[in-house]
Amino acid sequence: MVAFVPFHGSHIKPDFVRRVPAPAFDSMSRAERAEYLRTHPESYTLVTRSPNDGGPEGDASPERLLELGAEALQRILDADAFVETEGPAFFLYRLTLDEHVQLGVVGLVETADYLDGRVKRHEQVSTQRAVHLSNHFEALGVHSSPIALGYRSRPEIRERIDVMLETHEPVLSFTSGDGLEQAVWVIEDADHCGAISELFADEELYIMDGHHRAAAAGELAKRLDGERSKYMLGVVFADDRMNIDPFHRRVCVADDADIDTIKASLHSLLGLELDDRLMNELPEVPGQIGVCMDGQFWLGVLPPVLTESPLDAIDPVRLQNQIIGPVLGIDPEKGAGKISYFLDAIDRAALCESLEPRELLFILRAVTPAEVFAVADEGLDMPPKSTYVTPKPRSGVFLRRF
Repeated sequence: MVAFVPFHGSHIKPDFVRRVPAPAFDSMSRAERAEYLRTHPESYTLVTRSPNDGGPEGDASPERLLELGAEALQRILDADAFVETEGPAFFLYRLTLDEHVQLGVVGLVETADYLDGRVKRHEQVSTQRAVHLSNHFEALGVHSSPIALGYRSRPEIRERIDVMLETHEPVLSFTSGDGLEQAVWVIEDADHCGAISELFADEELYIMDGHHRAAAAGELAKRLDGERSKYMLGVVFADDRMNIDPFHRRVCVADDADIDTIKASLHSLLGLELDDRLMNELPEVPGQIGVCMDGQFWLGVLPPVLTESPLDAIDPVRLQNQIIGPVLGIDPEKGAGKISYFLDAIDRAALCESLEPRELLFILRAVTPAEVFAVADEGLDMPPKSTYVTPKPRSGVFLRRF
């Protein structure tokens, strides 16, 4: 069983929605982060920033960053930016970006469920970053960045959420500077809260975004006992409501490799055919891959999967194992400067035009929640830059003190 429970928490006040909630920081460059932090002195990002994020004292040590984070948090609290719930509550949290609407429930998940594998992961984490975040949790005693968790949709859960939407009015509805629309409902009714906890007790939960926060909560639980380390803040989304974007690969072929032979091999292995739709669209089915080279877009199909492992059926893994490694000779762990990653929000035509003669662009379809779940169920980890959940839950909208 998984424990998903309401909590006595807070949400941002309407007057502060443009000042405190953070943007999707991991989609910004270091220069963009530094400029944002310089121009948004009340942003919650100043509370949570990590080494290399930039901003005031951008070269500060991890220990100094904790001090600066505590000072930033105190400024926000002194400004009375949050309003507390009267008692334990869940929050409904709706994210709308472009035409995609994603509705979740914010609550607490027991850290023990993560440590025991009932809350499943699919991505490796940096131990150093997890330790820094656990130190942050211990020093500041707050959670404000919900871990995004996926679950397999069930009619009973959707019906209960629909009833709550019909019987409650949102306490917040605002649009952030990047166009993300956010809305929040407070659910304090004991019957609703009990029903939510009961409905999720038998669900399998999967971390979709926030692996390092979950690992940090686990690290904290190893150091501290009791309520301070018992829970982590999460928001659960149904799998049929989640949006995952792909990362595309830009690869530079080594100078000592025969680029013409490599391009011929790609044509042969992938069965490439010209397809200008890839300028604006993604491959549609598993195994399809887009390639941009010589100023043209090509559509092909990856070679057949050789094992029954769900990890080997993931397109980014197949691309690496079948093409980028053996054909191009590039190991992503050792190929610094040879491979770079781009989110789908790029101008693909402009990027294709910018490629050098020895560069290739591989365009991937999005990995699905079902594929993520299958990998996590087997206890496997996807390689970095396999998935990008968007829109992301934002820091500074909710606050839980412990």
